[in-house]
Amino acid sequence: MDERIKQKSLAEHIVEELERKIVAGVLRPGQRLIEQALCDTFGVSRAPVREAFQILESRSFVVREPRKGVSVAKATRQEAEDIYRIRASLEGLATALAVQKRTPELLREIKAVQQRMIRKAKEKDIATYRELNQKFHKLVIGACGNPRLIQLIKNFDKQTLRYRMAITNAPGWMEKSIRFHAATVSSFEAGDAEAAERIRRRAILGQIEQFPKLFNKGENAA
Repeated sequence: MDERIKQKSLAEHIVEELERKIVAGVLRPGQRLIEQALCDTFGVSRAPVREAFQILESRSFVVREPRKGVSVAKATRQEAEDIYRIRASLEGLATALAVQKRTPELLREIKAVQQRMIRKAKEKDIATYRELNQKFHKLVIGACGNPRLIQLIKNFDKQTLRYRMAITNAPGWMEKSIRFHAATVSSFEAGDAEAAERIRRRAILGQIEQFPKLFNKGENAA
């Protein structure tokens, strides 16, 4: 294996592991990430760890400060709202484009996922419902036909992962989600791209209402 490819794959593995721990709350906002400790943990040299830090910094998961090193980023409520508003615009656009490019196969796929979501909501199976929700929107976004837009959405989607668990645990979330998905499917059936974009934007922006519970008096996320 080419050394650069090997190093890249090692860095990506480290990124995935650290992202997972940050999202799960194992690594807390403000917690320092010690380079040598990570080298020992992953059994790698400093190069892939430093590359992983650069990737995580570009995704706003960590910050680098002079004389303090690298630590898990503390997100303010305003920063989180900004991320969600950008994500709402990007996913709204992707959904509208997907409606314009829709095929009978895509419509069958999203309707099948929607029906499974309804069943899981009735069973109160929130874990499976979350997975199906992700699958639904992955299908829609993947059908927009714009690779650059898809990549931008992936980047912003990662930045919202750290808040998603709390948001989806909120009372009534599944019921609201079911209504939004039903409306989205209807917009696909009608070929109404404007309605589809509006529905997706509203669904994401509505999640901002949960932010007061996620942030301590408007300051840094706990």
